[in-house]
Amino acid sequence: MRAVLHAAVLGLAAGLCLVAYLFPYFELPGVWWRAIPSSVAILSLGALVYGKGAVGFFGLRLSRRQRLLSVTVFVLGLIVFRTVVLPIVTNRSLTVTLGEDPLGYVHQFFQVFNDEMILRAACLTLILRVFPHPKTVVLATAVLFSVGHHVVYGMNGVSIDWPALVSLFSFGAIANLLFVRFRHIGYGVALHYAWNFYRFNSVYALDGRPLSEGITFNYIEGNPWVVLGSVVTFAITLLAYVKNEGLESRGRRIALGNAPQHDRPSD
Repeated sequence: MRAVLHAAVLGLAAGLCLVAYLFPYFELPGVWWRAIPSSVAILSLGALVYGKGAVGFFGLRLSRRQRLLSVTVFVLGLIVFRTVVLPIVTNRSLTVTLGEDPLGYVHQFFQVFNDEMILRAACLTLILRVFPHPKTVVLATAVLFSVGHHVVYGMNGVSIDWPALVSLFSFGAIANLLFVRFRHIGYGVALHYAWNFYRFNSVYALDGRPLSEGITFNYIEGNPWVVLGSVVTFAITLLAYVKNEGLESRGRRIALGNAPQHDRPSD
C-alpha cells in the first residue's frame, strides 16, 4: 500500500511539474516574467517530494569549479554566436536586429533553466532508472527534443524543415551527453542560454519583411554551416563521452584487479 501511495504522489508531482513547465508556452504571451513562476513551482514540487535530494534530481549540484566553467562556457558561447554564427546566417536578404530589452534576456534565462531542469535532468534521470542504457536514451530523447519543436511550432501553422531539425537534434544530444557525463545541468544551461541570448531577443527580416519565430529556425538552425557545425560538435562530444566511458570502465577493472582478494566481488 505504501509503495502504491508513493507512486501516486510521484505521478501527481510529475504531472504538476509538467503543467508548470508548459504553462508559459501557452499563457501570458509577451509577459517577460512568465517563466519565473514555473521555475518556483517546479523547484517547490521537487522539494516537497525529494527534500534536499531535489537539488541533485534537477541537476543543480555543482562544485565551485563547475560553476566557473559553466560561466566560461556561456561567455565563449556568446562570443561564438555573435562573431561567427550571426555573420554566417545574415546576408543581403536576411537581416538581424539585436534586441535591446534587458527583460527579454531575463525571460530567456528562466525558460532555458526550466527546459534543462525538466527535459534534461528530470526526464533523463527518470528514464535511466528504468532503462539504464545512456547512449540509447541520449539519442532517443534528442529526437524527441527536435520533433517537439516541429510539433509545437506546427500547431501555429509553421513547418520546421529537416536541416533545422538536425541542428536541434544535435544540440539536444550534446546537452544530454553533458548531463549524463557530469550529472548537472550547468554546462547545458550555459550552452542553451548562450544560443538563445541573441537568438530569441532579435528581430529577423527577409527582404525587409519580418519573420515569425518559427520560420526563423529554417534560416538560422537550418543554415548549412550551422547544421554542419552542430553535427561535428555532436560527433566530437559523443566520441569524448565514449572514450571517457571506456577509460572509466578500464579504471574500474584495474582497481578490482589490484584489490585484495577478499575485497573483490564474488562471481
